[in-house]
Amino acid sequence: MKHKEINESLVRFHIGIAILVAVMILGTVGFYYVEDNISSILDAFYFTLVTVSTVGYGDIAPVTPAGKVLAIILIVSGVGSVFVVVPTFFELIVKKEIEEVLKLPTEKSKITGHIIVCGWGKVGKTLIDELESRKEKFIVIENNPQRIKHLVDRNLLVIEGDACSETILDKANIDKARLLYATLDDASNVFIVLTAKILNPGIKIVSKVDYLNNEAKLIKAGADEIINCHQIGAKKMLDFVVSA
Repeated sequence: MKHKEINESLVRFHIGIAILVAVMILGTVGFYYVEDNISSILDAFYFTLVTVSTVGYGDIAPVTPAGKVLAIILIVSGVGSVFVVVPTFFELIVKKEIEEVLKLPTEKSKITGHIIVCGWGKVGKTLIDELESRKEKFIVIENNPQRIKHLVDRNLLVIEGDACSETILDKANIDKARLLYATLDDASNVFIVLTAKILNPGIKIVSKVDYLNNEAKLIKAGADEIINCHQIGAKKMLDFVVSA
């Protein structure tokens, strides 16, 4: 669950509350001054609350034209603000519960001196298994919900989002990371390397490459080490043939 979404919900909630409070104040003061049958602030507040909630007990009713106009305004604006506040309140509760269950970092992580693994594909899986067995500190950046759930089930630290994004890399504390593995496709890896080097010029970056003609691009982007998994696999197979 993203922090931006929760912030947007909070803004809607606060705006709704502000409108509702303003409506209650307007109604209380308005009814007190325009309605002769309302003799106290408490009665005015009570009638405003009854009007906004559309309960309508019938014990107090507006009798003046100004009071009737005010009642119409309160019903429209009050009910509207209630329909904003109540759903948003429950939305915030649900989002918070989901966030706590998934344990996804929504703000900048406090981890330092760590490794960032971009992507949980075939190469990323092997890397993560090895890093976990070595008890290394690492964060995984992944945008596939099913993969994220699997990583969370393993109690691994994962950030949901696009690893090419400055915002996502910043959440992974890239400025304090010591190493980054780019394990996505070549085009994405070029963007990841470029962005990572801008955010942390001193970070060491190891990038996977699928096509030999993209190695130069990754080196120019700032990758310190290029790994061609297909080439390494082929050499291993050839070594086996030679030694057989």
